[in-house]
Amino acid sequence: MKPSTPVPATIGLKPKLLSSRRAFLRGAGATLALPWFESLAAQAEAKAPVRYGCLLFANGVNPHEWNASGEGAGMTLSSTLQPLAGLKQHLTVLKDLHVFNNTSGPHWPLFSNYLSGAQFKETLIPEGGESLDQVIARHTGRETTVQSLVLAVEPAESGLRGGVPAVYYSTISWSSKNTPIAPEVYPRAVFDRLFDTSGLLRDKSVLDAVLAQSKDMRRQLGGMDQQKLDEFMHSVRDLEQRIERAAKEERLEGQKSGLGFSPTLNGVTFDPRDPAGRAEARATLQHQDVREHMRMMCDLLVLAWQMDKTRVATLLFNRDVSHMKFGFLDGVLNDQLHGISHHKEDADKLASYARINRFHVEQLAYVMEQMRAIDEGGGTTMLDNVILQFGSNMFNGDSHDGRNLPMILAGHGGGSIAGGRVLDTGPKSEEQQRACNLYLAIAQRMGVKLDRFGDSVEAMEV
Repeated sequence: MKPSTPVPATIGLKPKLLSSRRAFLRGAGATLALPWFESLAAQAEAKAPVRYGCLLFANGVNPHEWNASGEGAGMTLSSTLQPLAGLKQHLTVLKDLHVFNNTSGPHWPLFSNYLSGAQFKETLIPEGGESLDQVIARHTGRETTVQSLVLAVEPAESGLRGGVPAVYYSTISWSSKNTPIAPEVYPRAVFDRLFDTSGLLRDKSVLDAVLAQSKDMRRQLGGMDQQKLDEFMHSVRDLEQRIERAAKEERLEGQKSGLGFSPTLNGVTFDPRDPAGRAEARATLQHQDVREHMRMMCDLLVLAWQMDKTRVATLLFNRDVSHMKFGFLDGVLNDQLHGISHHKEDADKLASYARINRFHVEQLAYVMEQMRAIDEGGGTTMLDNVILQFGSNMFNGDSHDGRNLPMILAGHGGGSIAGGRVLDTGPKSEEQQRACNLYLAIAQRMGVKLDRFGDSVEAMEV
């Protein structure tokens, strides 16, 4: 049912904002951007935006357990990819793509250039190239309050590693050839940015600040949209509470709390909103709940897109030469991911490697299921309106082989990308195997006017 009278201005629903599918609730020190509602006429008539995202895990895959073949319902997936079995119609599995100079060698040229295709140099000052996400963000950021989200589950490194800038091992987003963007690892920091909580009292929830307005708005909505609003508000509060609990338990992902908690780690109390305090926390880090941290970051990414706060996001599950351990998974050695990836065909390491890879695939499946459940009007879901890139920076981590990147595209890009396919560039020429051909095609589908990106020769047909 569509309202016959304008929505009250006190709710902050200005016509200009509604025409772009955005509605806001504003309280003392916080802003809540709302998802799409059929009951609001201007929103119902507007088309959903297309988003771009990249989820990257480090150190490659067990090459014996990563494969896909066939198409449509007949597509077959290897054991590592089985968590995606119910989502095949929304997937494009890519084969035999490589990033420029990603063939073999040391780690540092094999990670930070993943989204840029730049040929990195062994210099003391970072020198790479503008990454795909930031090229797109300069275009889509004119329509959103947050230009892009650059997220991670392990913090970026500083200084030098192996004679080159350590950021080469820990970031893939670059705003220029000399400007890597350190990813945000604290869910509370991301939450605060999405909800503009800088002026919020420390003992108040975002929902407390907009409670009266949300009640007013609920009366303007039809029955189905009232349920959608209730579910949205519940999901926001649930995430907020999870972040609070993580903070109180002194886990890395919860250190940045805005709700009246001053974290103490190994006897050191610090202000998590202060860069020096955050550095102190990282320096004394002893433990981390990897599962909850990853899930929080995935939820924040989807929430940012649902509210149209940004249309571009990257999430690094691990940095290169990752120190992350996965002993919490059944049958997995309690060693660092990097060490396991150098398996030397050892059966125990290969089994652990495959299970860790599957765990990362499970995160993709979770994000896709979340997006598939979000109605965006016109018979579409968020999954129909996203281009989500997923994979790793090398194929076989034991040999640092980057010639056949494990890569998947999820979503349909607003209807421009079909699913249920395996695209193999292997029979083609080296020039046609360049990942930057794919990146050029993605940028164009996101509305960026480009004829070339990185070392591309032509836009890949996807």
